[in-house]
Amino acid sequence: MKHHPDLFDARTLQNDTRLLFKLKLLLGTVCAYGGEIPLSKSELAKRMKTSGYRINVLLQKLVCEGIVHSDDNGKLFFNKFIFIQEKESTNKEDLYSKNFNFFNSDEFLSEERNVQRLVLHYVGKELVYIPGNFRWGYISDLYGPLGLLNIRTRKEALRILEKASKYLKMKIYKDNFQVLSVHQEWLDMGEVYSEGAELWVLKQLKKHRFCCDFLSRKAVWQIAKVMEDYYAKFGYEYATEIFDTALFNIQKDKMRSHHFFKMIYKEENEFTINEEKNELDEISAYFRAVMESAEINYAVQLSIDLEGINNKKKAAESNLFEDGKLSQKNNEIVEEASKQRESIISRLNHIHYCWLSRVHQDPEWFIQNYYRIKSLPAPILEIKQEIERLIAAKNKKDRRYAI
Repeated sequence: MKHHPDLFDARTLQNDTRLLFKLKLLLGTVCAYGGEIPLSKSELAKRMKTSGYRINVLLQKLVCEGIVHSDDNGKLFFNKFIFIQEKESTNKEDLYSKNFNFFNSDEFLSEERNVQRLVLHYVGKELVYIPGNFRWGYISDLYGPLGLLNIRTRKEALRILEKASKYLKMKIYKDNFQVLSVHQEWLDMGEVYSEGAELWVLKQLKKHRFCCDFLSRKAVWQIAKVMEDYYAKFGYEYATEIFDTALFNIQKDKMRSHHFFKMIYKEENEFTINEEKNELDEISAYFRAVMESAEINYAVQLSIDLEGINNKKKAAESNLFEDGKLSQKNNEIVEEASKQRESIISRLNHIHYCWLSRVHQDPEWFIQNYYRIKSLPAPILEIKQEIERLIAAKNKKDRRYAI
């Protein structure tokens, strides 16, 4: 995940304390799929070297500003992120902001707030560090009631521009200024790279009782590559459900878990990578196969849950009236069952949509698993018809070759 340029808009930084801004940068660095923050509040506090109470106060402020939110299960999500797949990062630099190390340097943080805001705005929001991406501005746009900075006079604006020139290559004219780039010495301090995918995968592995202290970081990244692909194609909710199901299935199957453990529990330098064999690619290929198998298991479990809910709803409806009066308890059961049924149907619909979007990319997988897919209830319908057409076409082709 990458930082969204809007995070650095000077208009939104006016009331940020040093600690609050550092927290924003940290959240953007550690957020993962869907913006989920895989660190607990105590872990955030430890990284920020502050108390849990301060973190709670700051997070509540960010909730009010719409920068973070929590779901019904208490998971924390960061809203100001951009998802860029690893292979896309080189040609989509203009879509996201880099988190440069100098943002957190003592020298930069000791500058007055308006200097910080101006530099952050042009580096993070306007992305002037990208070669040739210079910006023009009016000096009068920096001050006054509608100004970019909370200053009152032209004299103050010129002073801020002069101080900001320590970080930004600038030309200042009578009415205008031009920001050309960032001084190389600050860029040479490097940038903070995203940890979100790695932290998220480790969190899920620990949840399913994998021994992460012995786990190779390279292996974690191979697993994350598969999750990243699922997230890019099918979204957060579906990818997360399938990922969890896949890890559960690995731990449940002793033979499968033993094979997977042999693949991932190695020292960094023990992986064989040459023209004939690449053990890292084997990890991602194996885990992708487990994920695909987990999709079927997930869909089957949902169909079983749906049948149970339908039976519960039907039984409650048959006893809805007692002695000619509406049974409050049974009425509540019917209403709750209806909500649960709607939720499961929604998830089955999403599975159906995901399968339809890729059935022609990997027809063989669907043909091989048709015996399980055909038993699934509505709304899994159109995909069955599509697989039947693929099977018919394959059989026709086989008969032609046989002749």
